[in-house]
Amino acid sequence: MWSAVRLLLGLLVAAGLSSCARGPRYQPPAVPLPTAWKTPADPAAPVVPQPLTTAEVPAPEPPSALPPWWQLFADPELSRLEEQALAASPTLQAAAARVEEARANLRIATSYRLPELTLDPQAYRTRLSGLRPIPFALGDGASNRRGVVQTQYYVPLNVSYEADVWGRLRGGVRAARAETQAAEADLRTVQLTLTTDAATYYFGLRALDADAAVLDTTRQDRLRAVQLTQARFRAGVDNEIALRRAESELALVEASLLDVQRQRAGLEAALAATVGQPASAFALAPRPGVPAPPPAVPVALPAALLAQRPDLQRAERQLAAAGARADVARLARLPTVALNGFIGPQSAELADLARVADNYTYYVGGVVSIPIFNGGRLRATQQVAAAQYDALAAEYRQRALTAVQEVETALTDVRFRQQQLAAQEAAQRAARLAVRLTAERYRTGLTTYFEVVDANRISLEAARLVAQNRGEQLRATVQLVRALGGRWE
Repeated sequence: MWSAVRLLLGLLVAAGLSSCARGPRYQPPAVPLPTAWKTPADPAAPVVPQPLTTAEVPAPEPPSALPPWWQLFADPELSRLEEQALAASPTLQAAAARVEEARANLRIATSYRLPELTLDPQAYRTRLSGLRPIPFALGDGASNRRGVVQTQYYVPLNVSYEADVWGRLRGGVRAARAETQAAEADLRTVQLTLTTDAATYYFGLRALDADAAVLDTTRQDRLRAVQLTQARFRAGVDNEIALRRAESELALVEASLLDVQRQRAGLEAALAATVGQPASAFALAPRPGVPAPPPAVPVALPAALLAQRPDLQRAERQLAAAGARADVARLARLPTVALNGFIGPQSAELADLARVADNYTYYVGGVVSIPIFNGGRLRATQQVAAAQYDALAAEYRQRALTAVQEVETALTDVRFRQQQLAAQEAAQRAARLAVRLTAERYRTGLTTYFEVVDANRISLEAARLVAQNRGEQLRATVQLVRALGGRWE
């Protein structure tokens, strides 16, 4: 018996040694990246096109590596919402489940490289026909044609193993490992998307709060203007046209305030879904004050930060998996070597199974399967895998171009929002002065109420633009963080 075991183990070891040849090594593709960004973060710096260089995308980081980028804004309420989103979002939970699925598939792919052992105890009773072609002699030496009943007990240990001579199974493991890394990068992409969406909705709400505060202050001013115009009309100093114009301006401001409240309700519902809460049970108290300024963007941002984007890493890992699958499809056209065997006691009596020295049986064998004709199926499968690799390679290059575009767009938004805000604040200061001067002239009778209305409208528009642009500055900074993959260190 032990000689059979040694023979079976020896064949398995020999097959394993024959499969130690290394397969083709995947090389991460190099993507064109600018040496620096065309649009610098410094508003005073010129916009200059940059030459290109090539860089390899590094290996994906674990999903827990997403930095808490929202702490850059020093807003405790935003931090609380981000932590809530990461803890309760069903979208994030689905992405985490896909990671576990990919890891399980990797374990499945790895298992095919190991021998498979099964213990299959058997017990059966058979009866041989009395009319069998070649009857055998009974114990008394007489041949008969009566039926014979037999009982067998059998406890075989079955072993099967495919020798990975060409590396086909190793290619399956490489593909599964790359798909696992792609799923982990996808989880990090979902984390980044979720947190930046929450911040975008949050800062949109704060911008609307500031806009609503401007409109509410203006509404109170318009109400006082209506009361003043009514008094002047009753005194015969002003006409009814001025009174109706004042009432019209008040109604327009109230309508604008209602529209802002409508927009705020929509953003609040979107934020609720992002943080994993029902919109009907979620509320964010208004904050009418001026939003805090965004964090300062470093003047020099290295373009190599682009390679840390999780969506780009995911695309690269998917490409690596496709390359491994293409190699598997190629190797499937080569012969396969499989070893199999069994060993175990066999006896007609259950009590005799323990007498291993006398009643064991074994089988050791191997098979080489050589594909000869399959209607071109294996060749077509290889062509499909190659085409899928080419498609993913093109999509990866396009993803790299899109990533550069998104960073440049975000930098442009940050740069020009700063300049635009400075111009709008100057316009607001001038408009407020014009309102005061026009109101004084109206009280002294040097001008009509129509000039007061125009001055107030210009001042209101300037104040609303300042409030809105401050929110847009914050959201542009969030988009820059998102375009850079969650950090700019």
